[in-house]
Amino acid sequence: MTIIQAIARMEGWGIVGDLPTRNNNPGDIDNGRFAKAHGAEPGTSGRFAVFETPADGFSALRALLLAAYVGLTVEAALNKYAPPCENQTNAYIGNVCKWTGLTPDTILTVENIG
Repeated sequence: MTIIQAIARMEGWGIVGDLPTRNNNPGDIDNGRFAKAHGAEPGTSGRFAVFETPADGFSALRALLLAAYVGLTVEAALNKYAPPCENQTNAYIGNVCKWTGLTPDTILTVENIG
C-alpha cells in the first residue's frame, strides 16, 4: 500500500456514506485555495473540499504531499497532516507505517509518496 492509499484509508475513504467518499476527497483536504487550484468544485462550502471524481481527489492528495511534505519524516508529516488536536496521531502514524512498511523515521520522497 502506498502512503497515499494509507492516508485515504485512515481518513475513511471507501466507506459508504463517509465524508471523504461522498466528497471524492480521500485525503479530507480542507476547502481552500490549494483544493480549488487542484480541481475542487467551485462554490463548495464546508470545511472539506469536494472533487468531481475520486481520481481528482487522489491527484490533489498526491500534489499536496509532494508540495508540502517531501523531506519530512513520516512522523513529522503525519503530525502536521493529522495533528493531535484533531486526531489520534500516534495511532495514525502506527497504522500508516504498518500498512506501508515505512518507519516513523522514513523521510518522505517523491519515490515513496508515489
